[in-house]
Amino acid sequence: MISKKNSIFILLAGLLFFTSCSTTRSSLNQQPVKIQEFERDEYIVLDKVKGEAKSFRFWLLFIPIGGKSDQKLYEKAYDNAIKSAVGQDADGLLQPRYTYKKTTIPLILFGWTTKKVSAEGKAFRIKSEEEYQKDKE
Repeated sequence: MISKKNSIFILLAGLLFFTSCSTTRSSLNQQPVKIQEFERDEYIVLDKVKGEAKSFRFWLLFIPIGGKSDQKLYEKAYDNAIKSAVGQDADGLLQPRYTYKKTTIPLILFGWTTKKVSAEGKAFRIKSEEEYQKDKE
């Protein structure tokens, strides 16, 4: 026979495991630097890079505390990917691919949401004037 204390614990554990929601999506977005405006000899393609950004939001009686907007997460993931091209001074990503994952655990008195955005693609760097002139010679 299950005691009252154990049945409450089982009910709370069931709510925790069966009421969580998770969302994952991937997308291909335009980069801020429009590489199409440059000739192929005006930039250098660097290594494949990846960057991530995470956010955590806590809900207390329908009042949100913390967290970042999806747009901020996409921007931060893109920036982190560019920064991961250490020593190569990357200016942007060619055809960046984004992966978005959102997990929500809604409970009656409190809940939380975690979001994670990953950006990956080939980094590129626009040549300096000296590099460009040297290559033309």
